[in-house]
Amino acid sequence: MDPIISLRDIKVGYQNTIALNNINLDIYQGEYIGIFGPNGSGKTSLLSTILGLKKPIKGTVKLFNSYNLKKNRVNIGYVPQNPKARKTFPASVLEVVEMGLYGKIGFLKPLRIEDKKQAEKALHDVHMGKFKNRPIGHLSGGELQKVMVARALVSEPKVILLDEPTSALDFLMVKELMELLTELNEKFNITILVINHHLDLLTPYCSRLLLMDGTIVFDGTPNDKRVNEIIDEIFIKH
Repeated sequence: MDPIISLRDIKVGYQNTIALNNINLDIYQGEYIGIFGPNGSGKTSLLSTILGLKKPIKGTVKLFNSYNLKKNRVNIGYVPQNPKARKTFPASVLEVVEMGLYGKIGFLKPLRIEDKKQAEKALHDVHMGKFKNRPIGHLSGGELQKVMVARALVSEPKVILLDEPTSALDFLMVKELMELLTELNEKFNITILVINHHLDLLTPYCSRLLLMDGTIVFDGTPNDKRVNEIIDEIFIKH
C-alpha cells in the first residue's frame, strides 16, 4: 500500500530560524496519528508543510502520489487552533459548515441542493445537526470546535489535520471531541493527524505517535516503553 502523504528530507525555516530538519515521514490511509512535543518543536510547521502553506527549503512533499500540493489540497481538511466567533457574526452554524465546500466547488459559486444536504450530513456526523440554524456566535467552545470539524469534514476529505483542538475546552468537551475523532476515523476511514499538548489526551486514542523536537525523534505506538524516557530528554533541553 502506497502512503497518501510522503515527506522526504524536509527542511523548513523562516526568519533565520530552522523549524524542521531531516523530516522523513510516510502516512497511510486510515491512520490516527497523535503529534506531541514542546512549544517550538515544529508540530504546527509540520501540518503547514503538508498543507503547502510552508514551502520547504529542502526536500519534497507528495500528496496522493502527486507533487502538485495545490491540486490535492482539496483532499485535506484542516481544523485550526482556538477558533472564535463573535456573538454578532452574521452566519448560522449551517452556513459556516457550507463554507468548507468552497475549496472544492470554487468561491462565489452558488451552492446546489446536494451541497446543502452534504453540509447537513457533516453536522449530523459530528452530532450537531440540531444546531444548524443557530447563530455561530451563540455556541460554547466545544460546540464551536465540533462545527469546525464538520466544516473540515464537509468536502469529504481523506485526511483531517487538527492543531491542538482541545486547548480551550473543559474536560468533558475534550473527551467528547477526542471520542468524536475516533468515531470519524473508524466510520469513514479518514486519516487523522492531531496535535495535542497533553500526551494523556493522545495515547488512549491514536494508533501511532510522533514525538517532535525540530525533527521526529520517535515514531511508533503510544504504548512503547521508550516514550516517557524520550519525552523527559526533550523537555530537559527546553
